[in-house]
Amino acid sequence: MKLLHSILFRIAIVTITCVLFGCSIAGPRTALHSFEFHANWDSPDIEVLDYRYGTSTQQGTFPPDWVLQTGHVAQSVGTTGDMIVGDFLYVKWKIKETGEIFKDTVDLRNRFPRNLYECKVYFVIRGPQLFVYLVTPDHSPPGTPSNGLRIYGSRIVKTLYPN
Repeated sequence: MKLLHSILFRIAIVTITCVLFGCSIAGPRTALHSFEFHANWDSPDIEVLDYRYGTSTQQGTFPPDWVLQTGHVAQSVGTTGDMIVGDFLYVKWKIKETGEIFKDTVDLRNRFPRNLYECKVYFVIRGPQLFVYLVTPDHSPPGTPSNGLRIYGSRIVKTLYPN
């Protein structure tokens, strides 16, 4: 009986180790989705100085170092693909009129639905406040507010941040 318990215990340890190892090599969660902002349309009174959507290396999820060195970060970005789902969004911006600089890092880990297929992570800046939205591929019923996103007025738009 002791031998049987010993064998079962070892099998359980090996199984748990394999499961944990399998999870660690699976890599980060990916989904076919988009990351976008259009500061020139939505926030003409601010200038985006820097941004980063998660740890993705996909073009458009962050400005390259050489762009940051020039100080001329694109004010409108859109990228779509099967990319790493960002677990954070970092944005640094300046209010043009006052020169005040702000930055914010939003923890996105518990803000996304399980299925991000064809959704857009979209941010807008209004003065000192960053707003992060999730634009779904679903069409909203007529007359439904779009959280002020004129560009996506016909879509269901969910506010992710601030709460």
